[in-house]
Amino acid sequence: MAHLDQWHEDPELASEVYASLCHEESRILPFQGKSPQLNLRRFLVDWLAIVSENLDIESPARHLAVYLLDRTMDRFTVSGEAYLQRLALVCLLIATKFEEKEIKVVKLTNLANQINTDETAKKEFFQMELLLLDFFDWNISVPTSLHFVDYFLMDAVGPHDLHGGKPLTNFDAPIYLERYAQYFLEISLQDHTFSTLQPSLIAAICIAASRICLQLSPTWTNQLKKLTKYSWGQISPFIETMLK
Repeated sequence: MAHLDQWHEDPELASEVYASLCHEESRILPFQGKSPQLNLRRFLVDWLAIVSENLDIESPARHLAVYLLDRTMDRFTVSGEAYLQRLALVCLLIATKFEEKEIKVVKLTNLANQINTDETAKKEFFQMELLLLDFFDWNISVPTSLHFVDYFLMDAVGPHDLHGGKPLTNFDAPIYLERYAQYFLEISLQDHTFSTLQPSLIAAICIAASRICLQLSPTWTNQLKKLTKYSWGQISPFIETMLK
């Protein structure tokens, strides 16, 4: 997936990729938050962040892993914390195969070492991987909010924006806004209520929350409305949750 610098280098390519993202977004399975183990989700998401850091797994794979975990827990009853951890690791394994370069795809042994597993449990990893691929009908490579944020950052700061009511001078707003956006993406992963939203909407909320924190005005510009296809009225109901 192209990153921010590449969006700027080739706007035509960026437009084509964004159109593809929007098309692929329509294939995303809805999330209803009905899992009886929903209270363990925050722990699993935070734990996946630790595992990803330990194994040098990039954010795109982790975001995809959380998507897979949410939809699997939403539709299947998974008993026991240990089994849920195995499921989370399998989701991460699958995600790395779709998001990481081949040389960086995590090895099953390295994942299994993150928890106490015997040989029988390791065999279950393979079985669970096949079950998940079958459940998703191999439609794994779906866009996440991280992909949309990368695109929205291209025009997240405009030449007529004000900072604290004054023109932008000697203030590298794009750099700080990107950092805030990455922070709010992490917040969106932790709170399952955001999983009910489309990734593009989550990304727009992250951009708006970042502009609020940086005291950029107006909070939501006409350019951002045109770019994201979301109005302030569609975003504002979720801002308080993101900022709390």
